[in-house]
Amino acid sequence: MRNRILLIRPPTVMKGTSFIATQFPLNIASIAANLLKSGYDVRIWDFDVEPFNEGIFKARLESFDPFIVGISCYTPTVINGHRIATLTKEFLSDVSVIVGGPHVSALPKETLNEFKNFDIGVRGEGEEVVLELADKLSSGSGIESISGIVYKKNGAPCVTEKRAAIKNLDSLLPPARHLLNIALYKGQSHRGFSREFLKITEIMTSRGCPNQCIFCASEVVMGRGVRFISADSIKKEIGECVERFEFKHFAISDDTFILREDRLHTICEEFRRRKLTWNCNARVWPLSRKTIFAMARSGCRGITFGVESGSPRILKLIKKGVTLEQIENAFRWAKEAGIKFVEADVIIGSHPSETEEDIRMTRKLLRRISPDVAMISVIVPYPGTEVYNIMKEKNLIRENKSWDSFVFFGKEPLWQTENFTPKKLISIQRRMLIEFYFRPLYMLRIIGKMKTMTEAIYWLRGGIDFLFGSLRKKRRSS
Repeated sequence: MRNRILLIRPPTVMKGTSFIATQFPLNIASIAANLLKSGYDVRIWDFDVEPFNEGIFKARLESFDPFIVGISCYTPTVINGHRIATLTKEFLSDVSVIVGGPHVSALPKETLNEFKNFDIGVRGEGEEVVLELADKLSSGSGIESISGIVYKKNGAPCVTEKRAAIKNLDSLLPPARHLLNIALYKGQSHRGFSREFLKITEIMTSRGCPNQCIFCASEVVMGRGVRFISADSIKKEIGECVERFEFKHFAISDDTFILREDRLHTICEEFRRRKLTWNCNARVWPLSRKTIFAMARSGCRGITFGVESGSPRILKLIKKGVTLEQIENAFRWAKEAGIKFVEADVIIGSHPSETEEDIRMTRKLLRRISPDVAMISVIVPYPGTEVYNIMKEKNLIRENKSWDSFVFFGKEPLWQTENFTPKKLISIQRRMLIEFYFRPLYMLRIIGKMKTMTEAIYWLRGGIDFLFGSLRKKRRSS
């Protein structure tokens, strides 16, 4: 039985700037852990941190000689993923190339039609599907009965029935972090939290989100609703991360970490007991002042809130399910609790009908809540999202689109909204970022939060990269 499986993360299209995050590929590390449990010999090659060289890639590929190569692709990395698939096919004749991730989950037939060297696509979560594929392919059995895939039959893509989400997440092993070359992961894990001065691992304690924001593609892979890993399982994973790898800071990658207060407090207590620090993503509701203070006491140093807009009209249209009062309360409570970095994430054009007046209301809200960090993005209509369908119906997305341009920052959009051209969207983003970050009082406040020279250098380098990047883009678009 052939048992060697290679899992790959292709390089991002946004490398080269210090303010772009570098995180562990927990998705493929989780798939790897469950393949290892079943006796497969698994490797992870992460070209987001490893240099990619065609000659070295060929030599490594031929040396390992996998019968399956799995490539995890987001929309902006699917082109790079297919380049790797093409090389794989050139170097190994008898190999099955599997693609997974949000892009193929949203566009299964289209992905296999567009990218000829992907043999099979995984729709949704990968752990059970990839293991079932490995068992079938290693024994030479047919794969037609496997739910949750798209495969080629006589050259045409065939989609099998939808696979149910994994109900018992405790049945899965923790991600196989030992397969990662941890020394290669440098720079920030999240804004304000860098491996230059913290020993960081990402961790996921749940999957999915209960909300239906029109711009989010979480449901495409994770399904609707939230499934939780038990607090006891998370405590064991935290213990392994501390005792085996000596991690000191945990970046919680859940879509929102604040749900299920009993479970939240149990995990917080484990962080407190071990004297660890951590940061997370959260919704401004449901969230109480009491909970935020408990999070702060347990070592929480950062909370990222999805604000999206300061316009009640837009918040309603994007199905955010929050009010301006809830937003303002959450930021006030987080500051009162002493959370070091409270971040506001904003999306320009989150609904295609957004106007200058809506933007003005967002700028006013940012001034009122005064976050420590602001992530101001231009809408990206990812396949599988409601906003993608809305914008396609309104002919706001170019037909000759290139998937590697579907990024939040650094490239002119290949789409527009009803009131803003691509250049105008970028102009609004640049103006708001400069207006927020390059204020003397803001700079003094951030300097006051720095404890070491390493932190100061991290913030200085990020600011310089952003400033010069913005100026270069301004010259190109002028």
